[in-house]
Amino acid sequence: MGALAAVAVVLVALVLPGGASAQLQKIKITIPAAAVTFASLYHAKTAGYFADEGLDVEIITVAGGGSLQALIARDAQFTVAPATYMIEAHQKGQKMLNTMSLLARNAINVVMHKDVAREKGITEKTPLADKIKALKGLKLSGVAVGSFSYEMLTYYLLKAGLDPKKDVELIGIGAGPPMVLALEQRKVDAFATGSPIPEAAVIRGFGTMIVDNSAGEDPDFSEFMMLAVTVHPEWARQNPETVRKVVKALLRANAWIIDNTAEAAVPSMKPFLGRLDDKILIAGLSKVRLGVPRDGRITERAVTLTQEFLKKIGQLKAPIPYAEIVTNEYFPK
Repeated sequence: MGALAAVAVVLVALVLPGGASAQLQKIKITIPAAAVTFASLYHAKTAGYFADEGLDVEIITVAGGGSLQALIARDAQFTVAPATYMIEAHQKGQKMLNTMSLLARNAINVVMHKDVAREKGITEKTPLADKIKALKGLKLSGVAVGSFSYEMLTYYLLKAGLDPKKDVELIGIGAGPPMVLALEQRKVDAFATGSPIPEAAVIRGFGTMIVDNSAGEDPDFSEFMMLAVTVHPEWARQNPETVRKVVKALLRANAWIIDNTAEAAVPSMKPFLGRLDDKILIAGLSKVRLGVPRDGRITERAVTLTQEFLKKIGQLKAPIPYAEIVTNEYFPK
């Protein structure tokens, strides 16, 4: 009877929700920073879309390009990050594949301390070109040296005719709260990162938005490989059905983010961005959701514009064909 009872317990564990979760396939997805730009990924996790596909997904934040390096090292099965990291790695012989898009336009914003903006004579309504020129002589920060936000600052400095090595002090101080605190305490004059961190500085009263890409301010970035779902090609060949399941869950999440309000998405953000006020999350989500592609496809124009960006900052020597870095094989038939 004791043996039968033990078997019964095992059977119950397998059929009840708690037991079923133990049978899910474990998947690790790395991201370069915690931000509402990852709204679709966060929602797919909290709403149970991955679990519906038989997956137990762990989302791990690894700053900047380290998120891709974890994929290359096979410490993770997927990364969701700006495809700039992947393209730079590709030209060095580390070839990865982008399977879909979670965000199809640039969402890296630049915020300046309001006192600095006042001294420079600029406001949020000042023409973009003038706001970029006002960065001269300032101490600026991206998330980390070599990160996408760091590269964005480099791009804008070059676009304004400034020398990133001589005309500014450009550093990396980490993502999220450290950036906001550094700006508030005037340890930096401006920083660049994804929503809603720049919005937090504005809402708290000490920041002035200089570049609001989340709202589509810069037409150069209206279409971009902002967040691509990247996988190692060999792992994808060995696990095609798993890749399809991840893509299916994220497509479902993309559609939900598009079809629902920013306010409705806040609960899905809380497990990952709980330190931020709802007002800040809503401010970021209301803009970011406008760049989420319903079909999840990465267009050839997005690939071209992303590579042109890298070429302008000196990080790409020659264009890479679309088919070498993007696959549509894993979308639902």
